Amino acid sequence: MTTPGEPATPGRPRSERARQAVLTAARELLTDKGLPGLSVDDIARSAGVSKNTIYRWWPNKAAVLMDAFAEATSPKLEFPADGDALTNLRTQVRQVAHLMNAPRARRPFVALVAASQHDPELAAALRERFIATRRAGAHAMISKAIDTGDFRRNLDPDIIIDLIYGALYYRLLITGAPLNADYADHLLDNIEPALRPDGR
Repeated sequence: MTTPGEPATPGRPRSERARQAVLTAARELLTDKGLPGLSVDDIARSAGVSKNTIYRWWPNKAAVLMDAFAEATSPKLEFPADGDALTNLRTQVRQVAHLMNAPRARRPFVALVAASQHDPELAAALRERFIATRRAGAHAMISKAIDTGDFRRNLDPDIIIDLIYGALYYRLLITGAPLNADYADHLLDNIEPALRPDGR
């Protein structure tokens, strides 16, 4: 007899229902209880799967938590498919500000970032399973805008990413100042002239 969500034989495709149960349990526990003391046993018990099932799919608790956070937030942070580069950038930055202002995203993300300062596994999961994907999307959008002439040719996409998103995360993690659509607009109003080919 197998534990719910646990493959009956080696090589059997993972159960998507069990996977979603694990991710949902991880998100809810992280949001409701915070990170300290949260264990794989807690997640397994809440999800109704065995601890071995979790370890079959994820290398550690950090990877579970980051996949749970990324799956819930990443679709809301995508760049629009159509429209001009500056409008799309503004739309996406507003989405980031809105999401990070929502308690159910803000609280777990701040907890994960704080804990990652003292947990190498969590730090690696944060970079690899969330930050890298988000940064790659922004880099691709900015690079395309440079290639099409919508942005200045001599821009460094990595520096632009640091300037824009660094400002958002500075408010989120350091100052605690309001992080909302108005701030996102004000930020882009100040940065856009440096992005335009004519500098206006």
